[in-house]
Amino acid sequence: MDADTAVMKINYKPNGGGPAKRNPPKQWEVWLADAPFGAEGKKRCPVLVGKRGGMSYAVYEIIPSSLRGGQDVVITDLLRCGLEKPSAVRVRSSASIEMNAFVQKMGDLDQADISKCISAMR
Repeated sequence: MDADTAVMKINYKPNGGGPAKRNPPKQWEVWLADAPFGAEGKKRCPVLVGKRGGMSYAVYEIIPSSLRGGQDVVITDLLRCGLEKPSAVRVRSSASIEMNAFVQKMGDLDQADISKCISAMR
């Protein structure tokens, strides 16, 4: 077989060959999750991952910046976070969720926004 007629074999498994595996959320990542925020009980929304405690994670709701209050932190690098609209992190109220509540990773907070969140959480 010459170089022009060589056949490339690809080992493709649409589902990875088994159950889907994903990396667990890390602190300061932005995830879409089913979280218990607001009066509605649970809602699917973007959250900022806080610290892990045992089998659960502390998460902070990401809200439209037009709804932010005095202590909420405005996110400056929306693209890196996977967000399309001006947003803020509600740092004063967290919720605790299990690993199975996380839907998909959207992005990461940049260092300047992490610093602002740490300052606001004190």
